[in-house]
Amino acid sequence: MLRLLPQIKTQKLQNVSIKTRNLIRGPLKKNIYFHHIPKCGGTSLNRALQSCYVKWNLWESSNVLNLNSAASWQSAQVLFGKELPPDVVDDSAVMQLREELLFYFMSLGHVHYLSGHFPFSTLAHQYYGSRFDFITVLRDPVDRWISSYFYNNYRQQSSYRKIAIDLDDYINSELGRSQGYEYAKFLGGVAKEGSFMNADFVQRAKENLHKFQLIGFLDDMATFQKMFAQRYGTKLRINTLNQRPSKEKKLNEIINEKMMGTIKEICSPDLEIYNYAVDNFKSGL
Repeated sequence: MLRLLPQIKTQKLQNVSIKTRNLIRGPLKKNIYFHHIPKCGGTSLNRALQSCYVKWNLWESSNVLNLNSAASWQSAQVLFGKELPPDVVDDSAVMQLREELLFYFMSLGHVHYLSGHFPFSTLAHQYYGSRFDFITVLRDPVDRWISSYFYNNYRQQSSYRKIAIDLDDYINSELGRSQGYEYAKFLGGVAKEGSFMNADFVQRAKENLHKFQLIGFLDDMATFQKMFAQRYGTKLRINTLNQRPSKEKKLNEIINEKMMGTIKEICSPDLEIYNYAVDNFKSGL
């Protein structure tokens, strides 16, 4: 606990500094929707983006909204009458509910910043694309796949998709295979009955990338920060959150060359999307 005190004090001072800055300059004028794809370093960025809208008056801070992923998962089971165990592949009921929530949240006039693990919604973009700037961050799909496995397997208390499975078995599981389509799933639109695992969704994901005002890459957040400052006139202060503990870093060493080759093969759909994004949107300043 004592080790955390300096960090807590620093965060409080930063919050005071941010609120003071917003009081003087005013909060960010442009509305932003942060399309948060799981395990892409978005937690830290979400905190930084959200701070651009925080005000001193607590009652005026309701202009930011974050999706509760676990609650939406639980709600979908009740609303659609489907049992969704943590290792389920077809979570289309959850994604359908989240699209509906996204549309509803964007329709709220007081919401100026919105983020969450939503699927890309063509309908929401059509109706609210002029009101919200769409922003996302991408990560190397292989790194994202590995990070997702470790998070759900070893941080079971904080994950609603708790799994307890060896890496070898996970690689050969249906869930493990589906994780190679995560960009297709979150960028390709809302699927029905797990149909995001196909070439059509990969193509749609690439097309939908062009509907974002700003796309960042986890391995070069400095460039993203520069682009954000140029576009919005505000500097982002991004602190690293959700770091993997040393235990998980050591577990990364168990991945041998054969495993890595299989993981890369699994991630080939997302690698196609990611490489397309790199070719079209990644550039130095």
